[in-house]
Amino acid sequence: MKNINQNPNEITLFVKVAAKSESTEKAKQALLDDVHGAWNENGNYKMEIYEAKNKPDIFYLFERWQNQEALENHFKQPYTGGAFDLQKADLTEPIEMNYLTDLFPLDKPRSKEIHKALTTLIVPFEVRSGEGDALTALFEKFVPLVRQESGNVEFHIHSVKGNADLFILYERWESQQYLDAHNKRQTTADFIQNAGKLLNGEIMEAIIFVNDIS
Repeated sequence: MKNINQNPNEITLFVKVAAKSESTEKAKQALLDDVHGAWNENGNYKMEIYEAKNKPDIFYLFERWQNQEALENHFKQPYTGGAFDLQKADLTEPIEMNYLTDLFPLDKPRSKEIHKALTTLIVPFEVRSGEGDALTALFEKFVPLVRQESGNVEFHIHSVKGNADLFILYERWESQQYLDAHNKRQTTADFIQNAGKLLNGEIMEAIIFVNDIS
């Protein structure tokens, strides 16, 4: 499996938006408008919004764009302006935008996706300094095994541009039943044990459990 992005111009983003409690519904609506507007843009491949299960005022966006030009065009849209305007008074911190690189992309062209709500996990892996290559090597063996499992729809590990110690795992399953079966596999247990030796903190504490509200 080669560490080559099949489309080097593609843009992948993982975005965190932390709303003030009194602004949660306003933020949710502004972000939904942004997501649904993006679906009609030719250069958008995917845009989803997730609500953290245990923190309903925290939202996450996962996005794929054809290229930087498509993303810049998105930034010019009024619904995107509405989302960015939340930073004026409705958020507890600035919008966090992480630019990602898919370390093991599928060997096929990306295309526009029709959104489908699935069981999704997002896991930030923060490794100890200098352990990024070791974690990447573990994923190089693990990723193709998971993609062959019944019910797996997507399983992508990304590096984060500008932060050599942070990786973002994005995985989607047809149902919770398939994810539960994945978690019971010995290969998963072995991966968690080996990866855990490289991380700052515990893997289970890093998992972001989310509801797809797109």
